[in-house]
Amino acid sequence: MEAAISLSGVTKTFGKFTAVSSLELTVPKGLTFGLLGPNGAGKTTTIRMIMNITKPDSGSIRVLGQEMNEELQQRIGYLPEERGLYRKMKVVDQLLFLAEIKGVDRDTAMRRLGPWLDSMDLRPWINKKTEELSKGMQQKVQFLGTIVHDPEILILDEPFSGLDPINVILIKDFLSEFKKQGKTIVFSTHVMEYAEKLCDRIALLYRSKKLLDGTVREIKNLYRDRVPLPPPVEPEPELEKIFIKAVEESGLTAPSPEELR
Repeated sequence: MEAAISLSGVTKTFGKFTAVSSLELTVPKGLTFGLLGPNGAGKTTTIRMIMNITKPDSGSIRVLGQEMNEELQQRIGYLPEERGLYRKMKVVDQLLFLAEIKGVDRDTAMRRLGPWLDSMDLRPWINKKTEELSKGMQQKVQFLGTIVHDPEILILDEPFSGLDPINVILIKDFLSEFKKQGKTIVFSTHVMEYAEKLCDRIALLYRSKKLLDGTVREIKNLYRDRVPLPPPVEPEPELEKIFIKAVEESGLTAPSPEELR
């Protein structure tokens, strides 16, 4: 299967701290791929290296068969973990500005955004300044700014953080629709449930290292007889328990309850 993103032998250190260690990773085109692990596992650093925000110390990264460049960046929608909007700018002006820097004209942008402004209950707020919106509303605005140029690849760093359950469902519905269009989705999360329900393939990262990589089905089958099933007995082990078991077998220190939250 053709790769949308590939990393080979990628390592990144910050002083004496190794954030990502000898990472091998392939994201096939047209699939939803989850980067899973607790805070500090290396997920955000990996995404920043893919986006060419941070340079790896060693190894190679290719996106759609090329090294990252300006033209490629126009074909990617990127939602960083650290959200950033202009607080004094009206919502509609903010969205149109984000569309313009991606080469999308006003009419096209509003046509694309219209259904989502309605479904996310943002239309009544489009003439309000961003600072007047709740944190959850601001996050929805930034999400729409991420997809307004109809990207081929969508890279989301903790996209569900701070959203209420209703808006989590809305974002899940969008991601499902995006995938139906043949697009590639990569998102990081420490919430295994989201990955289990949305992802075709996952990679489990912990303390800079990749512990597991494969389809959700492959990984569950691999651990079927090694992880206790929850009562009442289910046909498959839970990803959370698989992750803990994988850490134990790796010889690394097990994650604390705080890291798994």
